[in-house]
Amino acid sequence: MKYGGYGKRWLYIFSNNQLEKVIDCPEQMQTVYLDFYVQNDSIILKPYMDKQSYHFDNINFKWNKIDKTDDLIFEDSDFYVYSLDFGEWGGKTWFKDKITDSQYVLESTTPLINKIDNTYYLTNSFQVLKIDNPKELTKCDSDVTYENIQKTGKNYSWYSESKGYEVIYEDENVDYFDFTYHPRIISSFVFNNELLHIYETDTASHLSRIENNKIQPFEKILDEVSFFNWYYSYRCKNLNGTNELLKFNTKNDQIYGLTTIKGNKIYVTYLVNDVELKPKTLGIVRSNEIFENRLETILADFSKLTLAEIESKEKEWKTFDITPNHKIGIGDSWNPNNYEIDINKSYLVVEDSIISNLIMYYATKETDLVRAVTIDWEKTQNSRIEFGNEKSASEVFLTRFNDLVLILNNELGEPNSINEEKKNQSYSWTIQNKITIKIKLTRQDNYNNIRMVIYERK
Repeated sequence: MKYGGYGKRWLYIFSNNQLEKVIDCPEQMQTVYLDFYVQNDSIILKPYMDKQSYHFDNINFKWNKIDKTDDLIFEDSDFYVYSLDFGEWGGKTWFKDKITDSQYVLESTTPLINKIDNTYYLTNSFQVLKIDNPKELTKCDSDVTYENIQKTGKNYSWYSESKGYEVIYEDENVDYFDFTYHPRIISSFVFNNELLHIYETDTASHLSRIENNKIQPFEKILDEVSFFNWYYSYRCKNLNGTNELLKFNTKNDQIYGLTTIKGNKIYVTYLVNDVELKPKTLGIVRSNEIFENRLETILADFSKLTLAEIESKEKEWKTFDITPNHKIGIGDSWNPNNYEIDINKSYLVVEDSIISNLIMYYATKETDLVRAVTIDWEKTQNSRIEFGNEKSASEVFLTRFNDLVLILNNELGEPNSINEEKKNQSYSWTIQNKITIKIKLTRQDNYNNIRMVIYERK
């Protein structure tokens, strides 16, 4: 992201394939790793490495903090099953006897669990384990029960004995430190008292079964999709033997899919996001029109300019919203009146393959008033300026700067101050209502930038 931080998140609520509500997620949820799951008919959201979790109130449509959640991954009449992931040190899974509270542990990281008769099957991407009797696993001493590991953070400093389970499948060719693509098990489920698997290759996904410690695909179900599951998202996937919801990408980055298994049928639902996910290249002519419209809107009465008005205008101009999740302040030189700056809006215009401009509005939340504005013209992200062509890029920025100064001269008249230093040219205008407009070109080695700032003098 341009201003750091993580992408925004919302909760979308659908009914009969129609979007009913869009709920903002709290700022604390704008983090990279989240577990989003359902437990006891409640939606729970658990940020990574944070004991604070959130429960969704589906009556009032809001998120409420809850002090504690657990790492339950499976439950039946005999056992609670918990699992923890310790990163590069692996993970552990505990079976807790509901009658005696005794716990039994094995080295297995957040598996998907299925049960056939009295036998448990633990599935990971490259391994499937079979447990006939969890009480034959390593019995936990009191200091290494699930609850004590959670409390003390002892984590990976001990290892359980390898006993009480059978490895019925393991991909011996996988290298866990090689992050290139490798065929894998996506999910497992029980059908007609048989454990089946969804197995993904680089071209298709298949229904498969395990025979003689080998994956044997027997029916193709989807072509050219890529299943995904967010890291640290493992709780309650198959809590009571009801199959998990699977998610996949397609080649079209605006079409995603969901897969569910019910009885003898596999259901696939496609989600089409028609909201523009990437900015379009608008061209110099349209970019100049937007620049002129911005000048007219901002300078009409700067002291009364609100974010609400700006949001409406930027939407009308079809710019691309890149507002950061966190507050961005400014120094005293652009805020000489010491206004409270506690909210921002930012928009991107991709002018061409070389230059894009990014506008930032700095405002006061209580009044919604804009206090300062900056526009930066920078190299378009992902543009490729070949080595040796930095000079031509520098000339492009100089030409763009001269064009912008010409527009400003037409709108504001002659500048009050001019600095024509070759690599750091700048112009400044002082207009009525104590408004200052400054524009500066910086050309240094491989770096080119044009910055304009508008603010109210003291």
